[in-house]
Amino acid sequence: MVLGSGAVGTVSALKFAQVAMVEQLVIADAVPARAEALASRISDPRVVTLALDAGDKAALVRTIRETGTTVLLNAALPATNLVVMHACLEAGCDYIDMASGGAANDGIPKLDDQFALDAEFRAAGRMALLGMGADPGTTNVYAAHAAKHLFDQVTHLQVRDGDNSICQGHTGFLAAFSPWVFIDECLCGAISWRDGRYHLEEALSGFEPFNFPELGTLNCYHVDHEESRTMPRFIPGVQVADFKLCMDDVTWQTLKVMKQLGISRTDKVRVGNVEVAPRDLVVSLLPQPKDLAGRMRGKTCVGLLARGIADGEERSCYIYNVADHEAAYADLGVQATAWQTGIPPVVAAVLMAQGDWFTPGVKSPEELNPDPFLELMPAYGMDWHIRDELTGEVDTEVYPLGVSALAA
Repeated sequence: MVLGSGAVGTVSALKFAQVAMVEQLVIADAVPARAEALASRISDPRVVTLALDAGDKAALVRTIRETGTTVLLNAALPATNLVVMHACLEAGCDYIDMASGGAANDGIPKLDDQFALDAEFRAAGRMALLGMGADPGTTNVYAAHAAKHLFDQVTHLQVRDGDNSICQGHTGFLAAFSPWVFIDECLCGAISWRDGRYHLEEALSGFEPFNFPELGTLNCYHVDHEESRTMPRFIPGVQVADFKLCMDDVTWQTLKVMKQLGISRTDKVRVGNVEVAPRDLVVSLLPQPKDLAGRMRGKTCVGLLARGIADGEERSCYIYNVADHEAAYADLGVQATAWQTGIPPVVAAVLMAQGDWFTPGVKSPEELNPDPFLELMPAYGMDWHIRDELTGEVDTEVYPLGVSALAA
């Protein structure tokens, strides 16, 4: 079941429909018309659509049981994660999501709340895989690969996310994924790891120019992301872990003003005779990510800068995937950010079903063996590369393609 048929859910559903081992694909959304429109694109007798609210546990449990769902991908907002996880436990199916909650004081469930269900998932013989999109997701797998294959000791794991996109017909502020989540991650204050403990970085701080493959040098800033919390937790010896996202001047300035004026707030304020959450108003005025498809030009780069010791010498490399908006649109009719995020959970679900990645409990991607995932990624159209930061050389043949899971 793909729960949520927005931009990312659309990518995942389209890719699931290409996987031969999928016996039934349930596309569920609170707005039935969205699920039905997606199903009509797929035009496959295995596809079932239904109306389902991700926040309604009883309905989730009933629907999981009635449809015989064995794995559920939560492509709804992170605020629903705990409800959906509890429903999966009760109904008896495995769980995958692509992001967790943000600021500590917003009342939304966080990673620790999700990891707290580990014993229950283990007792049920079920698996919950958290943060399995692009970043978090592939970045965590890159970290596991670096620790296993590239270094004797990893000291730095730093995600650097670049985007040089422009949107035809739009020159202002926009978000290529959920605007609500984007604003939250940028303004809630970023967690980083150094000196053996976590630090809270000021929102929009940490200016750093970074040279992205194929994109060039872009300005990056601290943004709150799951990797900064999980990589030090599951990869021993890491001294520094953080996440920085590139922002152009318009984006940085707009976010700064939103924070200063309080229009990023999620609590409701009275306006005349109505009450409205300022952030909901802002989000309602922005283009929705699925509507950006076909209008975006440029590329996005999601990668991990890894540093450490190998054979007694210091080494540094950048492990990454670059996606082109026009290529993503030609492939699935979507924009590149949704494409990069929606494919990894499909690869993970296949590996879970095959047993290569299945282990009961609540897991983060870097806890699992990176090899089968990275071997399978190219079969789904996602290549990945390693750039040596000393020489600038790029390894273009990291793994052989292997047998395509799409035809397996």
